[in-house]
Amino acid sequence: MASIFRRLLSIRKPKKVLTRKDSITGRNHTFEVPYLSRLDGNQLQPGQSLIARGYITGGEGFIVNLTSGPNVELDDDESGQLDDRLLALRVDLSKGKVFLNACINGQWGKEAFVKQSYKEGDEFDIRVRCFEQHFEIYVEHKLIANFKHYVPMSNISHIYVTGDVRLYAVSWEGKLYVSQVNTNMPYTADIPGNFYVGRKLFVSAIADKKPKDLNIDFFAGEDVPFKMNASFVQKKIQRSSEISGTKSSPETSFEGKNKFPLKGKRSFDILIYAADDKFLVFINDVLYCTFDHRMPAAKIERLQITGDIQLIGVHIK
Repeated sequence: MASIFRRLLSIRKPKKVLTRKDSITGRNHTFEVPYLSRLDGNQLQPGQSLIARGYITGGEGFIVNLTSGPNVELDDDESGQLDDRLLALRVDLSKGKVFLNACINGQWGKEAFVKQSYKEGDEFDIRVRCFEQHFEIYVEHKLIANFKHYVPMSNISHIYVTGDVRLYAVSWEGKLYVSQVNTNMPYTADIPGNFYVGRKLFVSAIADKKPKDLNIDFFAGEDVPFKMNASFVQKKIQRSSEISGTKSSPETSFEGKNKFPLKGKRSFDILIYAADDKFLVFINDVLYCTFDHRMPAAKIERLQITGDIQLIGVHIK
């Protein structure tokens, strides 16, 4: 294992790669590894997710570990003791696999793997969603494994990423959006300070196995300045408004079966940005459609989300 760390941590100039850069989604800034961060605040709660996004700069691979402490690297003379790795996720480019394991009290468990092809220059999106008994692991928005805990997830205190990558973002967010009737829909929330120009709505979710639709509505009193309907069945996204009881003609983006960005049983991110004259809708960090303002965005005070999805996280910046 020490040799793996030395190889992954070897210093060399990364290959310049072309990535999707956008200041709204945060892809215009990257940072280097090794990356080590302590989880602030309370202990992890069921439903919370680690999200690690970036791009690959070399041919060796990279690791994402959830650990019980900050001791994540051996000393130069290979002495010292590493903290527990409650989840050790290793991407091996040469083998085209993602390996999963855990190391508790210095003892490794039984390693598992899932096939996943990456190459130098590729962007990656890896997510680990925590539950009481297991992790759900998503790679490129697809559930690849359920990994059972060796010890309680409350032991996790740090996130560690290293290898041939640069990072766009590493975040720990979300919760279980579940009511007494075991559903998270509809979701409604007031928007403190209203949705003025420059604000962003972030929605992370997982589509159901056989989803029909997803709706995101913005309200200003009784008016609906922006309605977004994504139809999984028709493979299209419609945008419209309803002001003073009058509905606007829907605007439709139809990209065909292969271009519709949402799929059943896949995770996804939607970012809605209030620009000066329109809303910009990004799906998985890619600008998908726009909708011109029908009234000042600053009047929007409430939102509602409905549909055949499981919410992971909703927040506004």
